[in-house]
Amino acid sequence: MNQENLAGRGGPAEPERRDLRYGLEEALDGELPEELVQRMQRHTDDCPECAEEWEQVRLMKELVRRSCADRAPSELRERIAVQCRTVSVTRTDADGSTVRITRTSTVRREFPAP
Repeated sequence: MNQENLAGRGGPAEPERRDLRYGLEEALDGELPEELVQRMQRHTDDCPECAEEWEQVRLMKELVRRSCADRAPSELRERIAVQCRTVSVTRTDADGSTVRITRTSTVRREFPAP
């Protein structure tokens, strides 16, 4: 999908023409004028390469949205909320004897409600 296919985007016709594939994310996020988005979609009707790229970007954005909205299972949330910390220290005295001290503490963290 290049600028020749979708001329008239509204910017200057500079020699450094931007490949409009980079506008797919903006189009899918509703950040482009509706008229331009419709023209891009009409273009994909006749261009299998662009249609495939459009669909790939759309699916990727949908996956990211869905992944960010999912809640962790309650068991995982509980394991995260209870943090166990074990510290072990080994010390050798001057007489050569070794002493190992182990201390475990449990801290319960509260998470804000979703």
